[in-house]
Amino acid sequence: MAPWRSGYAAVCKTAYTGSNPVGASIFVYNFLMKQIELAGCVIVDDYGRILLLHRSSGKFTHWELPGGKIERDETAEEAAVRELAEELGVDVRLIGALGSDVFEQDEQAYHYHWFQAVIEGGELTIAEPDDYDDFDYFEIEDMPGLALSNNMLVLYPKIYNGEVSLET
Repeated sequence: MAPWRSGYAAVCKTAYTGSNPVGASIFVYNFLMKQIELAGCVIVDDYGRILLLHRSSGKFTHWELPGGKIERDETAEEAAVRELAEELGVDVRLIGALGSDVFEQDEQAYHYHWFQAVIEGGELTIAEPDDYDDFDYFEIEDMPGLALSNNMLVLYPKIYNGEVSLET
């Protein structure tokens, strides 16, 4: 039986009341996958380059946006600001929402919320040395040559193609 005709749609009818099977399928997929909510910040320097962190822990070695999991009773905006303080030791001010998207990694669904931010205080430093070993600013044109996180593999083309617009 198709997922939108099964009991899942009835159980979830407060969130899904239409007849669109694609919508129901996505909802059921997210419900069953226990999607993890993430938030992070794009910080652009005076030259239009984007700040990335180099993760070098466990099975991951790649460049990624600073950010992380949204905690219980926390908004995406609050999580993004908190994560920048925890990972890079800086206070930031959000200047805009850049959108969000879902990606999958190791059979786990992630929903990432992107914000653009500016540094308001503190000094950039690796505040979590067990997880990160470097940070740097990169031109958008140089990113295809980098080992990027799955999140950045989703965001990069959106920036490059102008679907996501950054303030400089």
